[in-house]
Amino acid sequence: MADILAPFAAAFLLAYLLEPLCSLLERIGLPRALASLVAIVVGTVSVIGLVAVGLPVVDREFAKLQARLPDLLANAYGMVYPQLIALGLPVDDVAALREKLIGLLSGHTVAVSQKLLVTLQAGLNVLVTLMGWLVLVPVVLFFLLKDWASIFSKALLLIPARHQQAVSEAGRSIHQTLQGYLKGQALVMLALAFYYSTALLMGGLQSWLSIGILTGLLVFIPYIGFAIGLAIALVSATLELGLFPGLLTIAVVYGLGQLLESFYLTPKLIGDRIGLHPLAVIFALMFFGGLFGLLGVLLALPLAAVLVVIGQRLISSRADPPGR
Repeated sequence: MADILAPFAAAFLLAYLLEPLCSLLERIGLPRALASLVAIVVGTVSVIGLVAVGLPVVDREFAKLQARLPDLLANAYGMVYPQLIALGLPVDDVAALREKLIGLLSGHTVAVSQKLLVTLQAGLNVLVTLMGWLVLVPVVLFFLLKDWASIFSKALLLIPARHQQAVSEAGRSIHQTLQGYLKGQALVMLALAFYYSTALLMGGLQSWLSIGILTGLLVFIPYIGFAIGLAIALVSATLELGLFPGLLTIAVVYGLGQLLESFYLTPKLIGDRIGLHPLAVIFALMFFGGLFGLLGVLLALPLAAVLVVIGQRLISSRADPPGR
């Protein structure tokens, strides 16, 4: 079920984000269908631009890691070798070690072949799913944008007349909550991109601008985005500054960044606009992440905010029924 719902959920989210641009283009004079196509093109170009910012950073750091890997392995061997000697392990006999590895691998040939076959099958399934997304999401997105207003007006007619006003007001409240969340999240991303770029520059990293911007932009993926930015920064810092200076620099920069985000930026710029307790945030991330995977993690906080608005409306309606 999640595999079926996920593309439609992704298309709906993209339609919600692009609908203001589509309406603006329509007010300028473009037909709704053409405005929908232009909005989709603009959104696609924006995503490609974000990817273009991130991929060169990852590629550059990976190339650095490849170039420095022999030295890193030599240093690691120099640190580990005395410990192995102290344990009495015969690590000097490289040929014997090689033979042991070959024997170990040959003894598990069937298992390795089976795992390889399973991996290939999983890869084919992922490829088929990806192709389905690439075809289905744009089509659903186009029709959602093209018929956005009529879809909601017709959906409202399916609700009994006595509840239509309450549902319409709840929809407006949800829209205002999501708008506030998106605006606040955009401000948090910009502020953190500026902070990380400046802090990494002061820390002496050559790739300060690209890593700082990438970390700030990835903040919209709760926890995962920060972890990706942290991993890239750790690789870059250890290669450029050395192991311990690099680790210390990144620990200070990203530790302060987390404090800034958690205790000031997010409460100040998003906080009350969603009204979620930290425990509710963690539960929402785990629940929707388990339901929809990475897409669920992205949608966790907006969906939780929607549920909060609906819950508040239900409680309010029960506390003050229309007949009173």
